[in-house]
Amino acid sequence: MAEPIPAPDTPPRLPPPPFERINDFPDGLSPMLVKELRQGLRTQTFVILFLSLQAVLAFLLLIAAPIADTNAPAKAGEAVSAIIFCVYALGILVIQPLRGISAVAGEIKQNTIDLMVLTRLSAWRIVSGKWLSIMSQSALITLAILPYLILRYFFGGMQLFAELALMACLLIVSGALTAFTIGMSSGSALLRGLIVVGGSTFMMGYVLFGLSQQIPYLIEVLSFTRSDQSLTLLAVLAIALYACYFFLEIGTTSIAPASENRATRKRLIGLAVMVGSYLVLHPVGPEPALITALIIAGCMALDLFSEQVKFPSVVCRRFVRLGPFGRVAGRFLYPGWATGALFFCGITLILFLLIYMTTPDPKQFSYAAIGLGTLAFPAALLQIFARKSSNLFSFYSTLLVLCFILTCIVFTIHGTASGSQFLWLFSFIPASLLPIVSQTSPSPEQSTALLLSFLVPGIYLLFLLGRALSHLMALSGMESQALADLDEKTS
Repeated sequence: MAEPIPAPDTPPRLPPPPFERINDFPDGLSPMLVKELRQGLRTQTFVILFLSLQAVLAFLLLIAAPIADTNAPAKAGEAVSAIIFCVYALGILVIQPLRGISAVAGEIKQNTIDLMVLTRLSAWRIVSGKWLSIMSQSALITLAILPYLILRYFFGGMQLFAELALMACLLIVSGALTAFTIGMSSGSALLRGLIVVGGSTFMMGYVLFGLSQQIPYLIEVLSFTRSDQSLTLLAVLAIALYACYFFLEIGTTSIAPASENRATRKRLIGLAVMVGSYLVLHPVGPEPALITALIIAGCMALDLFSEQVKFPSVVCRRFVRLGPFGRVAGRFLYPGWATGALFFCGITLILFLLIYMTTPDPKQFSYAAIGLGTLAFPAALLQIFARKSSNLFSFYSTLLVLCFILTCIVFTIHGTASGSQFLWLFSFIPASLLPIVSQTSPSPEQSTALLLSFLVPGIYLLFLLGRALSHLMALSGMESQALADLDEKTS
């Protein structure tokens, strides 16, 4: 007779009750997002910000309610809306984006990138998880402030849909700024310091002194009563979404392996967004369309002129499979600043073609050349003084910021001085020619400035192409190696 099997000492664990399951994140979320949320929701920065916003807004409504009963409630409601949006904007446009300034740099400093890669997390999932974590906390702040905006409805004079849309638009802009800080966190300490000091100061000044006065105009735009304002708003939101993608790609590229080609996708998407935004905004006016296209070109230039020129031959395999067409496309789409300079020349030709097809004003060509030349000038300096640097992105970004600051100083001095002699001293910066080119009455001085607006950027582009020529010629050997690897793999 078989002996009975002894019963276990302890019964099996029962599944947790339903109310305990909500204390943890679902299994479908990204591990990186869960890790960052668990850390981020416990930080003092988020807790203090969240509680401070609640306290300030609650105190505000307690004061505004008795005032609205005795005075004009509509004016009190407008003041309450302005304060709510300013407090909300300070939280999600200044404080929350700054939390991403050490996102990638902190992982690199702590040598945790390799450990994350071992978990089969791609570089994109690592960076996007950090962005989603901060944006989830910003969305939580938005949901917490939303009841105060609804209570403001009882003061009267409120356009509920427009103000809710403004809150959503500010959240989208916060996403772009957060992606910007996360992408820039892969740069040097100097660059990150400039962003923290300069960027936060500028945004705080705008929120406190500019946004409050623009809220009535923004609400009018978000009422969608005029087609030109609606097109402008849609274009701005599209640019914000593109900025989210682009700067997350910048952060991803800094930690991704060299065999992962992320340049092709970035360049093609940037080109499509630039052309699309120009065509959408051109009915509003040629100037907004051109400015938007140049802003997108500036974002692309941050990547085009700062990529490392060396990459493994495995990147060429997808291109050599397409034959001669793939080889030609590779000269524009391979990683590296050498192909980036060639792609930038292609952007220049495409932008000139768009202006030729849509705008009869010949000055638009000069404005485009000045903008593109201002982007090429730091790249030329980079190739002269720091071409062998391991962090071209930080050098190029810093040089671009310094050129912008120097141009602002030149414009300020020109506004206080008589004549344009001071502008000619800085004509090597194409943007310094802008006040002369934009003169309404033609003059010999303007004709010279128009000529220089094409000549100076052309010199910079030719110099960059000359520097890139040796690297472009070396691509044939890499393609031959990639083709040999493919033949060996198939045989």
